Amino acid sequence: MRRQGTALAGSARQEADLAASFLEASDSPLLPKTPQGDLTRAVGIVTSRAARIGPRVALLLADFVVVSVCELVAVSIVHQTPTDGSASALGPDLMLGAVLPLAATLAFLANGLYKRWPRQLMVNTFSELRDVVYALAVAGCFVLGINHLFGDLEVRASFAPVTIVVALLFSVFTIPIARGLVRAGLRAAAVEHFRVLIVGSGMMASHLLRYLSWDPRITVVGCVDDDPTPGTEVLGSIDDLSDVCHEHAVDQVIVSFSRTHPAEAIQRLQALNPKIAISIVPRYFELLTWRSSVKEIAGLAIIDVAPGSLSVGAQVAKRAFDICFGSLIVLLLSPLFIASAIAVKLSSPGPVFFRQTRIGRGGEPFVMLKFRSMYADAEKRRSDPELTQANEVDGPLFKMQDDPRVTRVGAWLRRSSFDELPQLFNVLSGDMSLVGPRPFIPAEAGQIAGSAARRFDVRPGMTGLWQISGRSHLSYDELKRLDYLYVASWSLLWDLKILWHTPARVLRGHGAF
Repeated sequence: MRRQGTALAGSARQEADLAASFLEASDSPLLPKTPQGDLTRAVGIVTSRAARIGPRVALLLADFVVVSVCELVAVSIVHQTPTDGSASALGPDLMLGAVLPLAATLAFLANGLYKRWPRQLMVNTFSELRDVVYALAVAGCFVLGINHLFGDLEVRASFAPVTIVVALLFSVFTIPIARGLVRAGLRAAAVEHFRVLIVGSGMMASHLLRYLSWDPRITVVGCVDDDPTPGTEVLGSIDDLSDVCHEHAVDQVIVSFSRTHPAEAIQRLQALNPKIAISIVPRYFELLTWRSSVKEIAGLAIIDVAPGSLSVGAQVAKRAFDICFGSLIVLLLSPLFIASAIAVKLSSPGPVFFRQTRIGRGGEPFVMLKFRSMYADAEKRRSDPELTQANEVDGPLFKMQDDPRVTRVGAWLRRSSFDELPQLFNVLSGDMSLVGPRPFIPAEAGQIAGSAARRFDVRPGMTGLWQISGRSHLSYDELKRLDYLYVASWSLLWDLKILWHTPARVLRGHGAF
């Protein structure tokens, strides 16, 4: 065990020179030990504790109202007024129908959908979809049983089973939307709040701080470490972990690569309040995907690395999804296509579309379409030494936030990502996919080697993990890791999840330039 700790410590020390700017990479949530800092901490703690109930109540009310409305709609569709002069059963049906919203709410509660549990730090509506469907199915079975019981007792109120089924189908589609709107409102009102403590102070801690800072609900109170990297302020050592969590009302502890001996860290983590969630960034995390599974051998947890390839069936399913969903998007957004094309044409001389050679699946080149966002001579000006020196990303990529070659209309198109809408035609023609790795130009693609070349196993995408994880703010190494992660973890459900998150990321404009 001591030998393992020595290895971990040595590996962590190699990260020291890469993490010297830990505090500079953030907006400094690590408050100084001043009266003003203490006051800010106190306000944050009170806010965190007061916000534990509000979001749960809001979600509960939204679910109850949505299921009730869906049931009323189902009753209005299915119910028929008797034509033989007998009394209508609509009133008793509605009384019996009140059981469904109550049963659904209780099923959601039992399924953990109202937990203010810190393990739901990065929870989102899409990730809850399976639990929502399961809870609605349980509630539906319960109400059908009640309905059958009422029928056996010859009570006049009797819901047709089709009414319950229709109500549940409506609920499956509307509840995720309602929950998403509630969470957006809570986020805008800064009601929901999470406080996170990082164990460790190296490069991974710096990455975590940057990733978590993108979510306005999350406050990283700081980090603890026995031997912090140079230039990093910590709130204490591992021995102080429990006290720091109590003092700062920490909801979740994330363990990155600390220099502390593993045995000592484990003891301190096991002694934490059970209500404080613990998450661990594993070594060799670059190899792990959501398809990786945890197994047990003689009490030892073993993580399997999922194979990084797409089967023939998966490729066929992905292509069919691209054609069907891409055609629907083109039809729905056709007015926006026309408006954008007119704006580009009136903004500056030149064609409406920008055509550029990109590298697709198998390393084959194709012509990618975008709405032109730069002046017509932008490619010639690319070789300007001043522009080359102003590049703001590493590796073979070229990006700069205030690019003088971008037109005023083009800047708006880029911030909103509307300039990429013509790529839908590339999707329909088979050169691209709705979701996939970022399409590179030949000069950039020619410098990609090793495991990063796995990106060429699939079609490049209009959106992808790079789009919802930082876009232009990502380093070249992070782009390579995300591309490998996508190829190794592909599933149709994951494509849907990425598409679900894309509109919110686009509207926020984070990393778009």
